[in-house]
Amino acid sequence: MSTYVLRYFPIKARAEVARILLLASGDKFVDMMPDWPAEKSNQPLGQLPVLIETLENGTEFELSDSIAIEKYLARKSGLLVKTGPMDTAREDQLSSQIKDVVDMHYAYMFAPEDSRKILEAKYRSNAEAFVKYHEKILLENGSNGHYFGSETTYMDIALFAFITVIRQPSEKAIKDCADYFSESNAPGINKVYETVQASSIAAPYVASLQ
Repeated sequence: MSTYVLRYFPIKARAEVARILLLASGDKFVDMMPDWPAEKSNQPLGQLPVLIETLENGTEFELSDSIAIEKYLARKSGLLVKTGPMDTAREDQLSSQIKDVVDMHYAYMFAPEDSRKILEAKYRSNAEAFVKYHEKILLENGSNGHYFGSETTYMDIALFAFITVIRQPSEKAIKDCADYFSESNAPGINKVYETVQASSIAAPYVASLQ
C-alpha cells in the first residue's frame, strides 16, 4: 500500500478534492506545509499543491498541479467517468470550469485594491455562466445528484469540494460570492453537494471538519 504526503497551505482551497480522495481511500497520508516562500524553489514549478507518493518498494512519485493530482487519485480509486471519450471530455471541461471560478475567487482576495473591481466583474460573470451551464448538464442527467449516471464520480466530488470552499466566510472575498450557488439559484448543484455530503466517500472528510 502506498503512503502519501500532501504539500499545501493550511487553508481549504485547491487541495480539498485531494484530501477527500485520500481520506476516502484509507491510505496513510500526511498534510505538510512547507516553509514558504523559502521552499518555493524546491517545488515543481514553484507552486502548491504537490503530492508525493511512496510505493511499497520505496519508489517515490511526485506530482504537481491540483487537477492532475485529483485525477490521478480519482483514477486509482475508480472514480473517473467510464462511459466513453465524450463523457471523459465533458468531465475535463466541467472540472476545468470549477478551477476557473476558484482561481478568480482567490485572485480577487489577494489582489491590490485597484484591480478588484475588474476581477469582481469577471468573477460574477463567470459564476453566473457556470451555474447556467452546470444546471443544464445536471438536468440532462435527470437532476439526480450526479453529473454522470447514478453513482458518485470524481466530478461530483470536485463540485462538493468547490461549494465547500466557496462557502467559507472571509472578509477578503467578494460580497455574496456564494449566493450564485444557493439552493434557490442552483438546485441541481446543491443536490450534487448534498448527495456527496451524505455519501460514504465523503464521510471521513465530513467527519474531519467537525
